[in-house]
Amino acid sequence: MFDQSVSESDKGSVRAAVQEIQSKSCLSFQEASSKPAGNHLYYVKINNPQFCGLSYVGRISPANPIYLSFQCGNAVGIAIHETMHALGLQHEQLRVDRDLFININWANINPQNYDTFARSELVKYTSYGVRYDYGSIMHYASNIASKSAGLKTMTAKMGQRRGLSATDVEELRRMYCMPGCADANVYCGVWATNNLCQLASTRPWMMQNCRKSCSLCG
Repeated sequence: MFDQSVSESDKGSVRAAVQEIQSKSCLSFQEASSKPAGNHLYYVKINNPQFCGLSYVGRISPANPIYLSFQCGNAVGIAIHETMHALGLQHEQLRVDRDLFININWANINPQNYDTFARSELVKYTSYGVRYDYGSIMHYASNIASKSAGLKTMTAKMGQRRGLSATDVEELRRMYCMPGCADANVYCGVWATNNLCQLASTRPWMMQNCRKSCSLCG
């Protein structure tokens, strides 16, 4: 449901955000013109160019208010981010296991924003076994809440020497453990990571020429 403060143009950004979520999940949304009887999302415009968006994490009864300025960066992307909060998703960098994947540079953080980096409580949040995603729409930028421009408040932990990662094992498996199955082109792996194995226009060719990278071997 939209508050009367949201213009038709801004509604388009929210509708595009909702469509993005619908198209890639099992969720569906129904736009309401009047206040629904049950729980619902309630989009409100805050006319402040210094403000991007705000939402509670998880369900709030009877309505989840989602505040958006539509004046900050990608309006559709921010609407997706805040809607995901309302659906229960926390910031990626606050995951319980985040210290395995990123370093928090406390010395570079404005002390007023320390709570921005407080890890989620295990009893309240779960990642459902999904791998940490640096590219998640729920992940903050690396310089968020910094003392000054140019300082990084978060840095990725890249590489380790403890043992094979899941992707290391999968790459070895595809390279050596699929007898009689091969890629016909050295670029098959790149094409596969760009989803060409799934696209209707390229899938037939990929199935024939990039069987290993498309995981089509037995």
